[in-house]
Amino acid sequence: MGESARPEAAQDPSRPLAGDPVAELRAEKQRLETLVRKQALDFKTLLEMANAINERSLDPRGIESYLSYICHAVRGQFGVTRAHVVRETPEGEGRRYQLVDRGRLSFECDAGSPFVLALTRASGAMPLTHPDLTQLPESAKLRALELETVAPLLRFQDGKPELKGILAVGRRLVRAPFAPEDLQMFGLLGSILAISLHNAELHRRAIVDGLTQVYSRGHFDLALDAEIARVERYGTHHRDEDRKVSLVMMDIDHFKKINDAHGHQVGDAVLRAVAHATKLTVRKSDLVARYGGEEFALIAPETNKEEGIRMAERLRARILDSKVEGPGGKPIAVTASFGVATFPGDAADLRGLVAAADRALYQAKERGRNQVVAAPTREHA
Repeated sequence: MGESARPEAAQDPSRPLAGDPVAELRAEKQRLETLVRKQALDFKTLLEMANAINERSLDPRGIESYLSYICHAVRGQFGVTRAHVVRETPEGEGRRYQLVDRGRLSFECDAGSPFVLALTRASGAMPLTHPDLTQLPESAKLRALELETVAPLLRFQDGKPELKGILAVGRRLVRAPFAPEDLQMFGLLGSILAISLHNAELHRRAIVDGLTQVYSRGHFDLALDAEIARVERYGTHHRDEDRKVSLVMMDIDHFKKINDAHGHQVGDAVLRAVAHATKLTVRKSDLVARYGGEEFALIAPETNKEEGIRMAERLRARILDSKVEGPGGKPIAVTASFGVATFPGDAADLRGLVAAADRALYQAKERGRNQVVAAPTREHA
């Protein structure tokens, strides 16, 4: 065999010759440039993802819709089989963290558990097989849900870490497990999500009534104004008829008597029961708000007068069937009165529409309560 055919003479062109300092420097420069390009790309991706998630944090549909978007974005960006947010549920000293998947409670842990404490002290994302986590029962429960890696959603208040939740993902579709740089990026995303989720919660508190968990009066005013503007702008012809929006005003009958006879705690229970019954009855496109005291309002887009009356009748029947326990477990009968008005047939603007529905509600109470009254059209008013 000739000298040129010896195996040791074959040289990988991408590797520098041993003892060649120029080639070694060139290779190291190339390696660093590749690393910098990857880090720049990762940072750009993380920034774009953070911007998209933050834009959704003020989603008026609520926290659940926002969390669903986060999980969808994480699955796509990191190429994982699953993504879930384990949410903080503040309830005084009984604060816990829960994972609700498709309406079912899949995972729960106490705020003071070693699992939560380990994540609060963590510097970033960790696989569930990490020495600090692998022996804990919560890790086994999450692995049983086909989740493999967790990132703490840490928000710092006065220098102290506050765990807002946990982002948990399944196995990688391309390669497993996460590389160290992927874990670092995943951990950074967790920090961004903690702030974003906190802002989403603050926004929800600003637009949602704390007692009944329906929208507040301020959000109602903005939403009704937007719906009227939509009708005015696009109200040419839609499905062979003019676009409309109906407003249903609702007032709980004899609410003051219930408060006086049974106390404010029972009165609060009645308010919550009526709000719950209303949310169960309306469509996803409708908006329910607490208008003030014992009065509620329902905005029904793309709904004419007849449809608005039928909707109010369904609400009336649902509230009549609601069960509220008074002192000693004695059931309390709850009824409500309704006024229905439609824009543009019954009013020329927002104030006129609210006034028309309010007058109809007043007439329902004058006629004996527990009934629905519709406002007359403008030409018959």
